[in-house]
Amino acid sequence: MIRNISLALSAAALLILAGCEKELDSPPQRTLPVGQVMTVAQLRAMFTGVSHTFTGDSSVYAVVTADEESGNLYKNVYVQDHTGAIVLRLINSGGLYQGDSIRIYLPGTILGAYNGLLQLDNVDVDNNVVKQAAGVQKQPELVTIAQITPAMQARLVKIEGVEFIVSEACNGLTYADAAGQETLNRTLTDCSGTVLVRNSGYANFAGQQLPSGNGSIIAVVGQFNDEMQLFIRNVSEVLMTGARCAPCPVPCAPAANLSQDFAAAVTNVDFATDCWYNQAQVGSRFWRGYSVSGNMAVQATAFGSSNASDVSWLVSAPVNFQPGMVLSFRSQRGFGVATHDPFALFVSTNYTGLNLSTANWTPVTGFPYANTSTADQVWVDSGPIDLSTVLPGGFSGPFVVGFRYTGSGTGGQTTNFRIDDVAIQ
Repeated sequence: MIRNISLALSAAALLILAGCEKELDSPPQRTLPVGQVMTVAQLRAMFTGVSHTFTGDSSVYAVVTADEESGNLYKNVYVQDHTGAIVLRLINSGGLYQGDSIRIYLPGTILGAYNGLLQLDNVDVDNNVVKQAAGVQKQPELVTIAQITPAMQARLVKIEGVEFIVSEACNGLTYADAAGQETLNRTLTDCSGTVLVRNSGYANFAGQQLPSGNGSIIAVVGQFNDEMQLFIRNVSEVLMTGARCAPCPVPCAPAANLSQDFAAAVTNVDFATDCWYNQAQVGSRFWRGYSVSGNMAVQATAFGSSNASDVSWLVSAPVNFQPGMVLSFRSQRGFGVATHDPFALFVSTNYTGLNLSTANWTPVTGFPYANTSTADQVWVDSGPIDLSTVLPGGFSGPFVVGFRYTGSGTGGQTTNFRIDDVAIQ
């Protein structure tokens, strides 16, 4: 009997203690009003050229199509719904990922344009975004380079049949400067039009070489003033292994000597012949055929150019150096500007046809040429230029000669400069 009473008292005590235990608190769930629901297209249509700060309750539903994970974007994410796309400019980095289906609560955000690109600025992920789901992938829209216009801003796109231009892809350039963490533009082409691909030096693929083939790319569309741009989400979405529409050039074998009288040049047509390279380093001007009293030569000029600067190179075919080898040519000015000396001469032992800006160029000086003291239409013979004085001591390999023109159409530095009868013997 006593034992039963004791057991009953113990059970009662346990019930009392259990009743006294405090319930664990649950964290309060964050709720943001929905308010008026807008589409991305309606949001974009609100912009009239003046920034707009949202105040009343309103929301936009969208899916994140590009995030910051690769490092190619920073505090910027791209979102899209069934009507359009826009860039979100975040107050703080992180928190949103590709495939997130989200509701953007608009109060406090600012609709505005940054150098032509419409964006929703001042977005606080904690206070302006409610995640609805994850892993919702938008399919890219298949477009051509010609269709990359301001109307495509922020959209996820796929372009097929494209490649990076010869001077970038065929020269082993990387997407960006990983060592200096410098953002660089690379140029994509379909051998008809071009569009820039902008790559951050902080991207996890910045130091990778550009693909040298032709294929497809998936990216989001950006804009900077009048310049359309693409931003890569992940380098695995750049698939270019096919045959190029503009093949990488095969360097010519070096010759024992050289003689070029430009007889095959065509007046006012960019000069082109086997093994010679005609390149615009800055601007868009090239060396072109020019007839002087019935004799063909080549000419470079910045006259009529709208570029702030034009730097044009004509680089010779490669030649194997032999002791005693000399260079000679003749030069002439036309419509000379008294203060403008546009010409410079160089040699290089490591120029490949693709590395104009990074090759080692040694200046050649001390020879006669048509300069600011020379009258127009007067040919000046360079005489024999001893190449052993500018090539490395004991050098015996291939080299090239570079004729460089520098001018400015907008700056009035527009002298015409001509060369003819180039010989290396």
